[in-house]
Amino acid sequence: MTGWTVIGLMSGTSVDGIDAAVLQTDGTGFVRTGVAGFYPYQPATCDAIWRAVGDPIAHMEDVRSRQNLDRMIASDHAAAVNALRAKTALTIDLIGFHGQTIFHDPTRTDGAGRPHPFATIQLGDAAHLANLTGIDVVFDVRRADIEAGGQGAPLAPVYHRALFAALQTPLPAVLVNIGGVANITAYPGGDDLIGFDCGPGNALLDDYMRRHCGAACDKGGALASRGAVDQPLVDAWMAAPFFSRSWPKSLDRRAFHACLDAPALQALSPADAMASLTDFTARSIAHAVAELPVNPRHIMLAGGGRHNHCLVAMLQNYLGPALALDHGYAEIMPDMIEAELMAYLAARHCAGLATSFPATTGCHRPVSGGRLVKPDQISASDPGT
Repeated sequence: MTGWTVIGLMSGTSVDGIDAAVLQTDGTGFVRTGVAGFYPYQPATCDAIWRAVGDPIAHMEDVRSRQNLDRMIASDHAAAVNALRAKTALTIDLIGFHGQTIFHDPTRTDGAGRPHPFATIQLGDAAHLANLTGIDVVFDVRRADIEAGGQGAPLAPVYHRALFAALQTPLPAVLVNIGGVANITAYPGGDDLIGFDCGPGNALLDDYMRRHCGAACDKGGALASRGAVDQPLVDAWMAAPFFSRSWPKSLDRRAFHACLDAPALQALSPADAMASLTDFTARSIAHAVAELPVNPRHIMLAGGGRHNHCLVAMLQNYLGPALALDHGYAEIMPDMIEAELMAYLAARHCAGLATSFPATTGCHRPVSGGRLVKPDQISASDPGT
């Protein structure tokens, strides 16, 4: 297989740090190198991202502020690249750079009905990253899809399909990635492929812990496991119109933040509140699986939510024996799938292959997303795009 040796970088909607992984790929086949790692953001970067998340449009309109944060994010990503390069003798040809998502609303348009420039915002100066590392960078992977009528997300299904094939996973198969938002890929076989954001992931859980418990997350689901679920409250949340809409569909990490302000939630103890929020994430995932046109034989979990034992136990209860918690997990390195995805998408961009499809994002036609910037190029894009 000819192609590229690519470092994929994923920070997504979480505000903790960067997943980085090395993948050898021509954009179709791939070889997983096992070289991967998680690299936390610098505290100053983290704080600045949270401020931007709080008012993303105002942040984008403050040119100096966004340029400064774009460079901070790029510098932290460059440090991750250099740390990962020190782990391998492989020569890195390319970087796939997702950037830090602070806002996502593909329905947002400008005055002429075109996609708004800030419909989806991934922060990070790709040109600065290329210059700091001396490596070509593919970035801005969502924009072309939105311009083609798509949601800009999820982008993972094309890599999940390749992963199912490489692992010889029994079909129909489903992979659920639980990051800040939860998304699902269903692959019945052949050319069929379904993908969509299915509901809240870790964002509500982490943000409740930040607001009320002074912690970044409910580590292992320990607090939620001590609480009792308020079922009427979760039932009310599950009545939201989003869950009755068919796919393709996608979410901003703050899409369900009204839940955190609900008086009924605030009246609960922290343990009961976390149990209810965790059940909401589990219920929304189970609802998505139940809505699929096929019954999956195999369901895999990936992303940070897989480490929340309370959430996983709830999913086991809702999804039953199809949920595979052991088989294949050593092979798939579930924490690094999204980073490998970015490497795969970067190679597909360079090969001129589609990165998103009508059945996964709603684009009018298959789209090859992304832009390429080389070291010493003066400007890769407008800041922050």
